[in-house]
Amino acid sequence: MNNLSLRYNFACFSAMFLWAFGFPAAEVLLESWGSVTLIFIRFFVTILILMPVWLFIEGKKVFIKAPIYKSIIIGFIGWGLGANFLLIGQKLSDPVTTAICAAMMPIFGAIVELIYDRRKMSFNILIGVSLALVGGYLATGVQFSDGQFGLGAIICIMAVILFAWGTRASTKGLSNLTYLGQSALTMTGGMIASLVFYLISLFFGLGETQVGNADYYHIVLLFIFVLVSQTISQTIWILGAGQLGVLLASLHSNGLPFYVMLIIVFFFGGSWNWIQALGAFVVGLGVIVAQRRK
Repeated sequence: MNNLSLRYNFACFSAMFLWAFGFPAAEVLLESWGSVTLIFIRFFVTILILMPVWLFIEGKKVFIKAPIYKSIIIGFIGWGLGANFLLIGQKLSDPVTTAICAAMMPIFGAIVELIYDRRKMSFNILIGVSLALVGGYLATGVQFSDGQFGLGAIICIMAVILFAWGTRASTKGLSNLTYLGQSALTMTGGMIASLVFYLISLFFGLGETQVGNADYYHIVLLFIFVLVSQTISQTIWILGAGQLGVLLASLHSNGLPFYVMLIIVFFFGGSWNWIQALGAFVVGLGVIVAQRRK
């Protein structure tokens, strides 16, 4: 890897590591907050931050010339539907099934690039993807036999496909925008999708719309869940994935369960899992092998 490649790999790694902070935070928040409400707040606050920052840095002229409708559609489908489908899939199955499905991200990243970019699958890439899949499975720390592979798993897989498609559509389909513009506009589409889900759930009494505790502790967790785990994470992810491509970027996603475990160990007194650590090492090896020139 050259220095530029290292920079963008570090961006994808950082995005996944920051995203991981949202999982233990959500675990506490969901004890009193509705999941649909949390997703909507996550997107809404993200665009409240990203949109003014983007306009301040790049100016109104860039916004006027931007493909706003196209960006919102990409965000609505890729990020908004993806986030809500993942939640629905987990509700209909279990966290184990969700983790196993999420570990399949490199497969769908490869398929997306095969379809849209006609990427040639070199031997190194195939080995790298295989290592990332094995490492991702180990990093989840779960057993296939513990999963419930029914409708919930299918919906989780749909969510992962949408994330892979959304990454490629954001970085390639909106290449005339900077990574900041891509993030701001696609997150707007995600917010609209989450608002639709919230209103449907509220209107039909489907639940998960309650507003929970808002004391200092929970506000800090909301700050982590929204600003750290989405606003900053998503922007850095678009930066890295825009240069590496969805396939190579998606390999980094399989280290996510290990990062969650690491955060729980250091901040919440959890126990160390060597199998998950081994999985993260194998994922890292896959990232390196996939990007070797020879």
